[in-house]
Amino acid sequence: MTVGFAEVLAAAEVTADNALQFMGEYFWALLPALAAIALALITKEVYISLFLGIFVGAMFLAHGNPINALVRLFEIMAGAIGPSTEAVDGEVVVTGAGNAGILIFILELGILVAMMNRAGGAKAFGNWVHKHIKSRKGALLATTGLGCALFMDDYFNRLTNGSIMQPVNDNYRISRAKTAFLVGSISVSVCILVPISSWASAIASNIGEGMNATSSEAFGYYVQTIFCNFYPILMLLFLVVTSLLGIDLFGLYKHEHHAITTGDLTGGLEVTRAEEELAFSPKGRVFDLVLPIAVLIASCCTFLLLKTGDGEAMFDTNTSLAMGGCLAIIFCLPLYLPRKLMSLKEYTGCFTAGFKSIADVIIILAFAWTLTGVCEAMNLDKFVTAFAYWIGDLKSLLPAIFFLAAMGVAFSTGTSWGTFGIMVPIVVPMGQLIGESTMILTIAAVLSGSVFGDQVSPISDATILSAAAAKSNHLGYVKAQLPNALMIAGITFVTFLVAGLTELIWVGWIVALVLFAGLIVTAYFLQKKKGRLTDKLYKETLAAEEAGTAPAGSEAIEALNAGIENGENEIKDEKTGDDEKSA
Repeated sequence: MTVGFAEVLAAAEVTADNALQFMGEYFWALLPALAAIALALITKEVYISLFLGIFVGAMFLAHGNPINALVRLFEIMAGAIGPSTEAVDGEVVVTGAGNAGILIFILELGILVAMMNRAGGAKAFGNWVHKHIKSRKGALLATTGLGCALFMDDYFNRLTNGSIMQPVNDNYRISRAKTAFLVGSISVSVCILVPISSWASAIASNIGEGMNATSSEAFGYYVQTIFCNFYPILMLLFLVVTSLLGIDLFGLYKHEHHAITTGDLTGGLEVTRAEEELAFSPKGRVFDLVLPIAVLIASCCTFLLLKTGDGEAMFDTNTSLAMGGCLAIIFCLPLYLPRKLMSLKEYTGCFTAGFKSIADVIIILAFAWTLTGVCEAMNLDKFVTAFAYWIGDLKSLLPAIFFLAAMGVAFSTGTSWGTFGIMVPIVVPMGQLIGESTMILTIAAVLSGSVFGDQVSPISDATILSAAAAKSNHLGYVKAQLPNALMIAGITFVTFLVAGLTELIWVGWIVALVLFAGLIVTAYFLQKKKGRLTDKLYKETLAAEEAGTAPAGSEAIEALNAGIENGENEIKDEKTGDDEKSA
């Protein structure tokens, strides 16, 4: 399964009897990753934590010499960022794009997103959706659908979906907290499940680093994790089902009830506003969003499927993705410029905007790859080999354990990318001993836990940008969504536990769906019995207002504004009195 791993096993001569001894001898190889995790939990800063974790390992490799440690650190970093190479007849030959191809593809996605945004394609799609929405339920489903369509990048997903759907949802008295919950949950859930996305590229690269595999092999393992990445799939299902049935629980119900009955969509809380406003061209059309995405998908898939005469892949995965992204960007030139959706200067300006949008991603990936390289140089593979022997039959518990660990790290640090960048390379080397199915399931557990933590952490960009794009209060929305996310996380934990024990993903899915159905049925009938189904409450409130038997939402808002105005007048009067006394 892994390149060179069998040789490591043979050289190490690890057995179940001496596994504990080997773990003690090579435990220090785990210190860089442990240091990065511990510092991230303490400082809540992922960049400095990753760098210091790398430096700790480099100091071990340099025998305590800080200058040599920095030299070794940047040598490993340069090698990690560069293309794939191998020695042929004494010469180093480039065999693929390697991690450099990942960075190029993610940069291309940032550029493409900036172009589609500037051309007005997303705005036009939002306007089209607005015209076809006829109900509150339709607005909720449209928010979910638009978020799923913008799968390429989570930043673009949140900012675009929130800014487009927030005015639409306001018309149906959907609270800003509920809109932010939909926007934030969808953005992190859908991007990790779609192979043609920045997330997929990063995850595949982390898998490849951990097992020393080619990009095509690593990408294949990532695709397998999609089918057992339980948390994001269950969360998307939860959003659709609850929107259809009008179910809102805990804090979300309070926000929805207040918005429906009073018309106050923010719950009286201060709104978090975005620092960056999206600029849309008014001439954009729906196909200005759809066609570039279609060209991207078609190009990438074509390059991935091309074969040589020997039946081998013509291009490696990273090269194929980079080439597909390049064609999509070139396609936008004749699509946008002749119709004057943007000028040539604005077109080239999207390159700068795209780089700015993914600068933090490049830092995280570079540090995560370097951390993996440092751990490899410290013989981490020997430690995880001994660990895999030592746990023996307990390996079936690894998916559930790593799910909980990833939840905690991602919640504390506010980043999913940093979390799976640290934890995936620890899981992958154990694959040959714990079994391929358990390894894939454990990787999926890390990804699921990372998504949960990123979705609910108050310090993550997912929550901050979602609140800003939906014009909701940041902490109010975070508190409202947490119990809902924890319910799905609880189902996910049991699912990983069962799937790990049985080593059968389909058994895990049966358990997941049974528990999910039980949750939905129980919640529906309890909410219905208490008269808390929000879709029904909305219709009843509108009917009562039209009949004149209940104060209209607009009247409630007017009364609220009048109270604020009276309060301001009282403050002014008090200030005037104080000024007169001073005189």
